Amino acid sequence: MEIPDHDDLRTLETSFGERFTLQDTAADTDGKLLRIETTLVPGVKRPLHSHPDQQERFVVHEGTLGLAVEDEEFVLEPGEETTVAAGTPHTFWNAGDGELRMTTEHRPALRFEEFLRAMVALDREGGLDAEGMPANPLVGAALLHGFRREMRPADVPTPVRRVAVPVLAAVASVFGYGVPDDSRSAAGSVASTRSP
Repeated sequence: MEIPDHDDLRTLETSFGERFTLQDTAADTDGKLLRIETTLVPGVKRPLHSHPDQQERFVVHEGTLGLAVEDEEFVLEPGEETTVAAGTPHTFWNAGDGELRMTTEHRPALRFEEFLRAMVALDREGGLDAEGMPANPLVGAALLHGFRREMRPADVPTPVRRVAVPVLAAVASVFGYGVPDDSRSAAGSVASTRSP
């Protein structure tokens, strides 16, 4: 897989049509905010998830954002915005025929930038499935456990998340699987998710 060559370490791209340009990071805001210009090609949809300790704000600049928050589904057009409270299950997608450009904000920033970088690094290694989720369950457990304050997939039952995920994350560590690291390289060199 060809890795995008970026001179700007704040631009991250996935192979399935997402581009994240980090505008204000935790380092810039003393941990209060992570602001990202997010671009999605038509058809991109994120799985249902929540951010346990972060609220997320969406501001649409171009295109149409489809958004489902708990049991309510709606669309936002350019100039419209909404905020999803911490811990609230939601998903979003490009609901139009053209590119969607929006700003997303996570408050507080926590380690969400690291989570994004880890997912992009995993994508570069070919470690994501067709839905953009970790293909290896041990790597998935390491990610879920390592970023448990930032990301919670809705399809992982609470007992599994509380008991099995920490155990699988420990097993992953023993066998050399872990959270990918993009090493903050513009050329995209990444640490392997499996130690030699």
